Amino acid sequence: MESAICALHCSNTGKLQTSRFGPLFCLLPLRRLNIFSPHISVKEMNQGAISDPRSEIDAIDGELLRLLNRRAEIALRVGAAKADADTSLCDPDRERQVLARLCTENTGPFDDTGIENIFQRIIDESLHLQQKNFRKPHSNPVEAGHSSSVMAAGSRVAFLGERGTFSHEAALGILGEGCITVSFPTFERLFQAIADGDADYILTPLENMLVGTVHRCFDLLLKSDLSIVAEVTLPIAHFLIACPEASLDTIETVESHPAALAQCERFFGAYPHLKRVAGDDTAGSVKRAVESGDVTRAGIGGRRTAEIYGGKILREHIEDHADNLTRFALLAAKPSEIAGSKKISLVVRLRHEPGSLHNALRPFVRRGIDLLKIESRPIKDTPSQFHFYLDVQAPSAESELLGALDELRNQAADVRYLGRYPTIRL
Repeated sequence: MESAICALHCSNTGKLQTSRFGPLFCLLPLRRLNIFSPHISVKEMNQGAISDPRSEIDAIDGELLRLLNRRAEIALRVGAAKADADTSLCDPDRERQVLARLCTENTGPFDDTGIENIFQRIIDESLHLQQKNFRKPHSNPVEAGHSSSVMAAGSRVAFLGERGTFSHEAALGILGEGCITVSFPTFERLFQAIADGDADYILTPLENMLVGTVHRCFDLLLKSDLSIVAEVTLPIAHFLIACPEASLDTIETVESHPAALAQCERFFGAYPHLKRVAGDDTAGSVKRAVESGDVTRAGIGGRRTAEIYGGKILREHIEDHADNLTRFALLAAKPSEIAGSKKISLVVRLRHEPGSLHNALRPFVRRGIDLLKIESRPIKDTPSQFHFYLDVQAPSAESELLGALDELRNQAADVRYLGRYPTIRL
């Protein structure tokens, strides 16, 4: 008989004895619990008590799986309708409404945070499913072969340093040999050129693939009101240049911009006796070395620098890597977006609270928008606060971009749109 009885079997006497456990054991089938075996273990007792709830959980999980897939099918229908209407697949307002309603209806034992976490994950997976089925494929970024669509004819372009610098070479590359270029000795003067009426555009280096970001330029860009209207990538080749009478054996000191010196580490490793001297720019360093007539001095610059100042090339291609590139930004007083441009730059100031960076990046991640660069710069006079510079590849669906930017503005303390622009490869 499997029904419970209020008695225990005494293994010594073989008689039934009244149970002191009372009604508890009257509710449990004795054979199922098997607690009367002299060889029963505590583990077996626990396993017996757990087995029935586990069966309930398994049944509930199966029902949840069925309902989740049914929900996903409905989400796909919604995604198809949004794709036909060319609206964003991601709808943060609707998500907030859903989560708020569920928290209101929640009776526990999950608290509201647990409910939000569970259903946010369900929403995210549904969005991912919609994107897999309905997101438009990314198109390749626009690469302009010239600047005719970026700058008006007769425009003046300001650059850093003497004629022959890589900035000057980049300016000539996008404008042609007959362009109007204006030279400035410092970055501070350069970034004032448009405001002072001395130039219509500014061409400034932003980063080199070997030595990284030109931090001073980033700081001045963030401080200014200028917009990026194009980016220019220039292959960098370094040459050791001196006066015509010099030879490699006579050289003792080599001058150039610190970034150029840093890009030629292997050359200096092969000639450890050479003393490095930091200069303001590559062309100015070569000019001083050539014009001095001192056979112990040399400069590092581009081939054009040797041609301009009549220098002698002692060594070619002394850069550490042949695929060395520098990225320049063409800046203007006002944005000038060109149809089809795929690169977007933003500056974001976050709220000073836990998870603020995660919350700022999440709008891009959820929409599958490619983040090309992120870099932080400290905000002066504001301890522990940073600006975050972001480069983003624009998605094929304009609605997704607009949605991400709107959501970012809601999450961050401040968002500055630097521009949407093409890439010019020289």
